[in-house]
Amino acid sequence: MRLADILTVLEDLAPLRYASDWDNVGLLVGDPRAEVARVLVTVDYTPEVAAEAVVAGAMLVVAYHPPIFASVKRVPHDALWADAIRRNIALYSPHTSLDVARDGTNDFLADQCGVSATERTAVRPFTGKGSSAEPAGIGLGRIGSVASVSRRELVARVKARLGLSHVLASGPLDVEATRVAVAAGAGGELLEDAIAAGAHVFVTGEVRHNEALSAARRGVTILATLHSNSERAAVRAYARRLAQRLPDVLVEASVADADPFAVL
Repeated sequence: MRLADILTVLEDLAPLRYASDWDNVGLLVGDPRAEVARVLVTVDYTPEVAAEAVVAGAMLVVAYHPPIFASVKRVPHDALWADAIRRNIALYSPHTSLDVARDGTNDFLADQCGVSATERTAVRPFTGKGSSAEPAGIGLGRIGSVASVSRRELVARVKARLGLSHVLASGPLDVEATRVAVAAGAGGELLEDAIAAGAHVFVTGEVRHNEALSAARRGVTILATLHSNSERAAVRAYARRLAQRLPDVLVEASVADADPFAVL
């Protein structure tokens, strides 16, 4: 299958117009005319994932975090993306477009927390870029009601659903919650919006120390999973959706992809 045709499917799952202005999304490396038979999906394009792609014979790596982010004036010979060019491996990133999109990282995280799909909305709604026909409820983060649950029990739910042994928690735990907000990745910038919208619990990848203190003073519980741990299960689900849309291409989630931090 031509890479150009795969790009059409990727665009449909997470339209690039949804991405934040500061982001670097879309096809970063690769020839749209190239034939692709195997795709590897990952959160980060690390040396381990790059090696996995070579061994697997992947012609395209879809990396949630952009492997090329800052402006480039020179090509470092040992850059992973430069090696991908030499090996004819295409690199694509959906990043914040997948965060905003329906059924993307934030909807997935909200599902795992038990947030009602019928009452769910974005913490920071997408306002559109030249189109008035965007789906309702998309944007950064998600917030909605949950069946009344102990916040400590919600901790256990998040750990089980995301396959984690530990999360960081701040604020009250032995009280009930009925409204939960989520923000995949570094969600601190959405915290005040979530609190203003009535969130009892805010589930994210990471927040700053002062943000956790401020939320706790107001009775809001924060569950922080570490950055990519809030995204990885969602990215694997995204890989499954991509595989369904590309029956003639082998699409796999990386097994080498992992959060860079470990709790010791």
